[in-house]
Amino acid sequence: MKKAILVGFASTLFLLPGCSKKNEFQPPPPPEVTVQNPTQKDVTTYKSFTGRLAASDSADIRARVKGFLKSIDFTDGQRVEKGDLLFTIEDEEYKSTEASAEARVEQTKAKLKLAESTLERTKKAFETKAVSELDVLSAEAELDAAKASMLEAEAALQKARLNLSYTEISAPFAGRIGESGFSVGNLVGDGGATLLTTIIVEAPINAYFNVDERSLLPYLSRGVRENKPGTKLPSVKLQLADGKIHPEEGVVNYIDPEVDQGTGTLTARATFSNEGIKLFPGLFAKVLLPNEVNGAILVPEQAIQRDLTGTYVLTVDAGNTVEPKYITVGERVETTRIVAGGLSTEDRIIVKGIQRARPGIKVRIAEPESEKK
Repeated sequence: MKKAILVGFASTLFLLPGCSKKNEFQPPPPPEVTVQNPTQKDVTTYKSFTGRLAASDSADIRARVKGFLKSIDFTDGQRVEKGDLLFTIEDEEYKSTEASAEARVEQTKAKLKLAESTLERTKKAFETKAVSELDVLSAEAELDAAKASMLEAEAALQKARLNLSYTEISAPFAGRIGESGFSVGNLVGDGGATLLTTIIVEAPINAYFNVDERSLLPYLSRGVRENKPGTKLPSVKLQLADGKIHPEEGVVNYIDPEVDQGTGTLTARATFSNEGIKLFPGLFAKVLLPNEVNGAILVPEQAIQRDLTGTYVLTVDAGNTVEPKYITVGERVETTRIVAGGLSTEDRIIVKGIQRARPGIKVRIAEPESEKK
């Protein structure tokens, strides 16, 4: 009995391999990728140039006459209006000089009047031969000397009044005043025009930047330096050190007349209105010069790859086979990049699943998001 059971078990073992199915290799399904066509539209690109902000106007405030400071009529760093009083110099000496000059003018007026009367009487006496011709000539000379003295006295009075006016120093224009390094009672104007402080104009404000020849040539070819209607440089933007774009646009209103031979650049100036005084002289910033590109072909930045040969994108042909296409790229526009050559709007570019796609393999095109239910 036991022998029969063993024989049956062995037979079963012998038959088992013949009952199983043969193993067959099942190739994996093609990887799924998302594709899209390049877009074509008019875009604006910006080329950046490092610049520095500077006051649109500034002036040194100096003491033009010698004297002791009587008052300082501002707070360091405050904004002032045109004509605001800034400094007062003791004026007693200059008032005295003015009074003396006025008296001198009155004296010369009296002498001039006397000389005129003397000449008139002398001429009448000469008609009756009461005086000689020499007496007439002498009277005329006295009149000429009196006139000269009158001119000299009036000039001295004008100078005295001018010096007196210099004892009150006012703001030549509206702006922000700097720090004064003097105190009331200090002697100023001794031996020269003492620098008292400075004043600058913050609004508008200028941005100076250097433009290389290659970047400027397209604009020069359109005659932007001829001041003809429609040929000026476009409005520019300003990017601050924190990366933020200043909300105001600037106007390029000056370009150097010649290229710097050492750097190959031209210095240009853009002016911003600076309302609310958000910009300050001395700050570094990037001036963004726009360029209009008509009919630019754009591809997503994440679709662009690079190798030792160059820059390329992976495309899918009509047979759903991956094919690399090498391209010439241009400026970046937000999340896309301008393609200057090597691609058409009919190409299907892989934008998702790039890591699973390899040149020469078949892929499966994912259903567009807009068509999914």
